[in-house]
Amino acid sequence: MEDRTSRRSFLAVGGAAAVTALAGCSADESGTAGSEIDDGSRPGLGDEAAPVTVTVFEDFSCPHCQRFTLQTTPTIVQQYVEPGDVRYLHADFPIPVDDWSYPAANAGYAVFEEAGNDAFWRFLRSLFEAKIEEQRDYSLDVFEEIADEAADVGQAARTAASEGTYRERLDADRRRGENWGVRGTPTVFVDDEQVDLDGIGDAIERRL
Repeated sequence: MEDRTSRRSFLAVGGAAAVTALAGCSADESGTAGSEIDDGSRPGLGDEAAPVTVTVFEDFSCPHCQRFTLQTTPTIVQQYVEPGDVRYLHADFPIPVDDWSYPAANAGYAVFEEAGNDAFWRFLRSLFEAKIEEQRDYSLDVFEEIADEAADVGQAARTAASEGTYRERLDADRRRGENWGVRGTPTVFVDDEQVDLDGIGDAIERRL
C-alpha cells in the first residue's frame, strides 16, 4: 500500500500550484457547515460507500475553478478516488462571475441528466480546457459542440443553457453552499469540514 505521507505530499504539490494562482472568485454570503449531500442528484466520482466525501462548490465561469478542475482534481482522483478512499462530488455555486455562469451550469446539468455521470465529467473538463487552454469564450455554440463531443446531447445542453432549465436546482445548490459558509469558489469540504485548497490531503488522511 502506498505510504500515506507520500500521497498527502503529492496532493499538496498539485494543490499548491493551483493555490499559488488562485485567490478564488468571491461572494458575500456566509453560514454554517452542513452535512452529506450525496443524494444521487449530483455528479460524483468514486465508490458511493467510500469512507470520506469531498464536495467541491464551483462556478463554471470562475477561472480559479477551471484551474482547480484541470490541475488538482485529477490528483485527488488518482490518489484517493481510484483506491476507493474518497467519494468526490460536484456542487454548483453560481456567484455569478459573469453572464455565462448560469447558462454554463445549466448546460452541464443537462449533460448529466441526459447522458449520465461520466458524460458530465467529460463535458466539464472539456469545457474548462476550451476556456483555459484554447482561449475560447463561452457561447451557446460552444456548449452545444462540447456536449455533442461528450455524449451527443448538444441540443439538450444548448436549450438548457438558453432557457435556464435547471435554474431551480442550481439556486438550491447555491443556497446550500451559503448555509455551509461558502463565500467564493472553488470551496472544498472534506465531509462537513471546509478546508483550504492546500489542506485537502491532510483533511482526507485524518479520516482514513
